[in-house]
This record gives sequence, structure tokens and C-alpha cells, in this order.
Amino acid sequence: MTVESPRVLMGFLILVPVIALQVRAFLKGRSEIALLGAIWSHDTTVRLYTVKWFFSSFVFDVFLVFAVLAAADVTWGERPVEEDRSGLDVVIALDVSHSMLARDIEPSRLERAVGVVRAMTRQLPAARTALVAFKGAAVTVTPLTEDGNSLEVVLDGVGPGLVSAPGTNIEQGLSEALRTLPEASFAHRAIVLLSDGEALGGDVDGPIAELRRRGIPVMTVMTGTTAGSTIPTSDGTPVLDRDGRPAISRADPLTLERIATRTGGAFFDVASPDLVAELSGSLSRFAVIRGREGFRLVPRRRYRLFLGVAIVALLASSAVRVVRWRGIV
Repeated sequence: MTVESPRVLMGFLILVPVIALQVRAFLKGRSEIALLGAIWSHDTTVRLYTVKWFFSSFVFDVFLVFAVLAAADVTWGERPVEEDRSGLDVVIALDVSHSMLARDIEPSRLERAVGVVRAMTRQLPAARTALVAFKGAAVTVTPLTEDGNSLEVVLDGVGPGLVSAPGTNIEQGLSEALRTLPEASFAHRAIVLLSDGEALGGDVDGPIAELRRRGIPVMTVMTGTTAGSTIPTSDGTPVLDRDGRPAISRADPLTLERIATRTGGAFFDVASPDLVAELSGSLSRFAVIRGREGFRLVPRRRYRLFLGVAIVALLASSAVRVVRWRGIV
């Protein structure tokens, strides 16, 4: 079972004030039961009130739980979808944030990533490629093209100055890569994400859910080490943190592994000596397998089930309040 939008589960926190208000309403109502003494006996009134309050509150809380689960887009199981495609479209999402200037990978994270992109595209001459650069925002530098020379020229000028927005937002990079891949394309589609994994903003759950729906895998390449390194400025001095000490940028493999795993892609380390061959081979095998099988598996979305239970629970909560219960009164 997978939750496509796990942040939505924070909605369960609403149960805390709701239950508190329900208890407060119950205590207040019970204190006013004495006013009905002239109509019903005290014991009968208390029993009716308590039973109806309990069941009405309980099924309303069930409604809230299943409404949150429906919004979180819970999935389990898979179903086959016909895949009548040929060829390969690859969008390269390249992190150009300042942390990519760190030199724990020689000559720097960014230069090594650019070298990987050059070598990979040369090994995939039949594929159409596009380049997306991202920091705090993302831009499509080159759209999908079969012209490898144009990509080579653009790569010469790649750097932090290519995108003005500060920070690092992997969500923006993935979302822009998705927009660059037309849904009506007749080719197999994949994204190659090269980044140190440091994310200072954004939430990757949204694009991950859309990537899974469209059957687009993300091959992630970690450019950097977990030991980390300082980040040089233009004059060679290190970037300082708030305390005036050299800031250390460390690669985050967990974020990159999660993106690759949940989209059906693969995780790679830029330090691997066989990286280019492994990455190019994974992309080629992906297209061959999809083309041979003629279908792909997509997650079964179960929101209708949870939404149905939520609606029934909401109706039951109202019914408990208004329907007269024989045998109690």
C-alpha cells in the first residue's frame, strides 16, 4: 500500500479539536438534561442522550478519517495499461544550485554532472533529449530534440547563474521536467535527475504521484558525498553559515532513492566508475522492455472506496441525531 500524498495525512490532526469539541458538547448537554425532567424521566433522558452522542460522534469521526484517506490518494495493487509506444524521450533535470559547486567530487559536483550528461547522450544517439535546469525555480533550457550538438553547446554555459531564484527545489525541477514531456508523445518517456539531493524547499510527493500515474520513471544520480564539503564563492573563499563558519553541504541519498524507487526508476552514485554505462543501459532496457510487453503497470487508486465510506459515515452521523430510537424512549 502506498500513500501518494502523505502530507495530506496531517489532516488527521483535525480529530484532536473535533473530539475535544464533541466532549465539551456532551458535558454541556448532560448538564442541561435536568430541564427535560418534566417530559421524560432523568435516567431515560441521560441514556438516550449518551447513546446518541456516542454513536453520532463516533461515525462523524469515521467520516473525517476516511475523508482524509481519500484525499491522501491511497493506492495498493497494480493494473495493466496498454502502452503503444516506440523510441525514447529523456528529460535531464540538472541541479544548478550553489551547493553543486562543492568539490567533494572532483572537479566539482556540477562539472562531474555535466560530464555524465555529455557521455550519456552520446550513448543514446537515437533518443530525443531535453535539458531542465533548476535551483529555487526551474527552466527548460532546451526542449526535446534529436540534435545532440545543441545540447552540447548549452552545457558549456550551465551554472548557478542560469536560474535566478535562490535555494534548491527538486519539486520544481521534476514538475518542469513533466511539463517538458508531452503526454501525447508516442515515445517512451523517462527523466534523469542529477542533484546532490539537498532540498531547501518544495515537496516532491506531488510530482511523484503524477510520474507514477503517467508511468514515467526517474533515474536519480547523486552528485556529492554524504561527508560533504564547503561551497566556494566566486573568489574561492567558502560560503559561511549564520555563525560565520564555513557551511558544509552534504549529499542526501535518501531523497533521491525515494524518488527513484517510487517512480520505478533507479538510483545511481556519480562516483561509480561504470555510471554512464549503467545509466544508459537502464534507459535503453526500459524502452526495450516496455516496447516488447506492450503495456505498463500503474497503481490502483482506492480513493473511491474511502470516499464512499466517508459519505456513508456522514449520513449515518446525521441519521443517528434525527431518527427516533424505539425501546429507548
